[in-house]
Amino acid sequence: MKKNTVELSEIPEGYVETTSGAAFAVRNGPYYEKVIDESRIIRAFRPDERHMNGLNFVHGGMLMSFADSSLARAINHKHNQRCVTVKMNSEFLLPVRGGDWVEAHMEVVRNTKSVVFVRGELKVGNKVVFKADAIFHHVKDEKKRMSPK
Repeated sequence: MKKNTVELSEIPEGYVETTSGAAFAVRNGPYYEKVIDESRIIRAFRPDERHMNGLNFVHGGMLMSFADSSLARAINHKHNQRCVTVKMNSEFLLPVRGGDWVEAHMEVVRNTKSVVFVRGELKVGNKVVFKADAIFHHVKDEKKRMSPK
């Protein structure tokens, strides 16, 4: 299986490769990010043969996984909080092909004491190919939780 070999010339201006993340996301990447402002960030990836289904489109599970991690990243970017997915709804609107530049445009809708509501869409160019909305639960910092009071 060929590893993603995205050339720097194929990365749109303003995007930088993410250098950290969960092992699962790292294995499926590389992912790229473009900071818009202190509350918004766009994530992206370019699918290769590892991401394809039997019909030679990007596998729905890959799109869901990328959307899930992008929703979580939007929370982390805006609120500097780590969260886990409680519920995610998704809609597949158009097929995505290998080599497409897939962008995740996510937005934090509401942040409460225990949960965060987020929504967003994946785009290829100006076309929305996938939509998602989700609820995430805040995760307490392990070091703080384990330290004596």
